Amino acid sequence: MAEESGKPSDGMTQPSREKPQWGKKLSQKCKAAWRRCKDSLFGAIAIWAVLGIIAFVLAMWGLGRVPVWQLKLDPEKQAESIVKIALTLVGGVGAVAYLVIKYQEQQQAGRAEKREKDRIVDTKMQDAINQLGSDKASTRIAGVYALADIADTYRGGYRQRVVDILCGYLRSDRETYPLGEDGKPATGLPRSGDADKAVESTILSMFVAHLKKGPRDENGDVTLRQQVRNDQLWCDCSFDLHGATFHEDVRLIGTTFEHGLNFQGTKFERGANFSGAHFTGGASFSGAHFTGGASFSGAHFTGDADFLMAHFTGGANFSGAHFTGGANFNVADLDGANFSGAHFTGGANFVMAEFRTSAVFSGIQGQPSFRFEECKFNKIFRGAYEWGPIPIPEDNDGLPAGAVWKDFLEEALKDKDFLELWRNLNKCLKEYGKDGGTTNR
Repeated sequence: MAEESGKPSDGMTQPSREKPQWGKKLSQKCKAAWRRCKDSLFGAIAIWAVLGIIAFVLAMWGLGRVPVWQLKLDPEKQAESIVKIALTLVGGVGAVAYLVIKYQEQQQAGRAEKREKDRIVDTKMQDAINQLGSDKASTRIAGVYALADIADTYRGGYRQRVVDILCGYLRSDRETYPLGEDGKPATGLPRSGDADKAVESTILSMFVAHLKKGPRDENGDVTLRQQVRNDQLWCDCSFDLHGATFHEDVRLIGTTFEHGLNFQGTKFERGANFSGAHFTGGASFSGAHFTGGASFSGAHFTGDADFLMAHFTGGANFSGAHFTGGANFNVADLDGANFSGAHFTGGANFVMAEFRTSAVFSGIQGQPSFRFEECKFNKIFRGAYEWGPIPIPEDNDGLPAGAVWKDFLEEALKDKDFLELWRNLNKCLKEYGKDGGTTNR
């Protein structure tokens, strides 16, 4: 038979370094017995009594340099000495027993207090969650305030629990049908999130209040007013808002995220303002849709900034932003972009990205490595691009290496919906021209 791989070829068996099976069982039994003895009151007293006697014997030997069993007692005072030693030992054991009993009482009282606290907090948490699930917006708002109060009062791990609940609420489907004339949901009309805008705004205001960490400038002066105490901040919490839809303006100006931020696939139907925000643990906006424009001016990305496949319809402002880690804009769709004065320490990738209108790269700081392979720029806005320090090869028609020009209008005209809109617009313009522009508008 062929020798198995991993065995020595000389036929010698290697000695096993693993503990024998009987040794493992004996060790497990000893550990279990020790835990039972330590947890029981009598066992704890016995252990501490034995330790006290051992300490007494060692002290006697250390002071006299003579083992206690070799101490010579005066025959006339032998009985008296024995009584004194016995009383000392009994008193010491009694003191140890008293201390052990009081210690265990204190521990039990602490555990009972913690159980009662957890019960009270869990009850409050469940009541707040029930409010958050109400049909009435006012009740849901009360639930948001109740959850924030729990995080502020009990702090610690309850802060993350509250953040998880609020983020989970924002990720849920909050769109409803508008009410008809009969007061019932009109299922024939498009659904919207208008009915939940007040609740959403309340949650966002709670985020702002607990994410503004008062930084200080070089002179030690506070540059941003902090609204809560340091132990009530949520900056070190994780925020998972992937796939959420925001129907209101998201204004997280000057906020601090220290433990990562997940906005993957998030939809911002109105404006999104992260100006001056600090992203310490990385920020992911991959696949996010910014319909009403986005501002990250002066933001600090200490970790990686991920905007892979992000869509910016109303413009993207990254002027003065700091990118310490990598900046990923691969396959992003940017309807106007401003990177003027931005600081890039790592690389900046725009592979296969599309710039549909103007883009500004002037005043960029640092020595970043830019990648524009298969990046498309709108040739209609040929004169609206400011490249700044980005090198432009002479043989690439005024574009960075790897980039190409593209006619986005020609592509849009191939879209049936856009083509119909274009035809109606031309029709209106012609009618407006026929009457000399006197049509009442």
